[in-house]
Amino acid sequence: MRLLQLYSSHNIGKISLSISSSLRSEADTERYKDLRAVLQLLASLCSKDLVDFSSEPIEAQGTNICQVVYMGLHIVTPLISLDLLKYPKLCHDYFSLLSHMLEVYPEMITQLNGEAFVHIIKTLDFGLSQDAEVVDLCLRAIKGLASFHYKQKSAGEVGLGLHASGYKDQTGNFQEGILSQFLRSLLQFLLFQDYSTDLVGSAADALLPLILCEQTLYQKLGSELIEKQCDTGFRSRLTNALQSLTSSNSLSSTLDRPNYQKFRKNLHNFLTEVRGFLRKI
Repeated sequence: MRLLQLYSSHNIGKISLSISSSLRSEADTERYKDLRAVLQLLASLCSKDLVDFSSEPIEAQGTNICQVVYMGLHIVTPLISLDLLKYPKLCHDYFSLLSHMLEVYPEMITQLNGEAFVHIIKTLDFGLSQDAEVVDLCLRAIKGLASFHYKQKSAGEVGLGLHASGYKDQTGNFQEGILSQFLRSLLQFLLFQDYSTDLVGSAADALLPLILCEQTLYQKLGSELIEKQCDTGFRSRLTNALQSLTSSNSLSSTLDRPNYQKFRKNLHNFLTEVRGFLRKI
């Protein structure tokens, strides 16, 4: 914890957009090896890969891993610009941390201030357009967010609270909540973008809790897709495929391992059935 506090006091504000814009090659990112080291340390803590050699457990010393990762996230978030994420090593380290954090400690995301939360969501959206490894990490992070919210809401808790709710911005325009945004983005990605088939499993794991959280929007998006089909044969195939996606293999509304496996099979069959003709429209 003390190490992170020292890093914060010496580095906040010293890594700026103007500096990052001056980078000309991958080798230049070594200037940021201290930031990368912090990202890697936090990811290791979050994944419980770090071995504690002290005689006392961390909790006995007045600090727990969750608190350390939470503080670390507050420190690194303002230092990571979208320009910096264009550099592969730093990009991978950052999203590795984010995916680990949201899988292991998803409740921490609700403790971040609004600015930090919005920044993380923007970086996740950015990550979905990067290479396959980064996309996979982002999908795991989104799964962590959505599954946390769904389980919390099912237990009568607030989950992500206002972050998951739509709102009107300063101009009076309605802005969707983050889970609605990710549901739209992920369906668009799966149906119309080019990607490695190796990502379908991770995409399914993220899509299932998003659908469970945003069932009304999912139905609306499905109806919009169906209405766009001029060919009656395609319209019928899409209608049946959408129905099968959320009902085949005795799919339920739980988020346990067997249900995730069922949904992976359903999504694979769904994409095989409709992706070809949808991309021709």
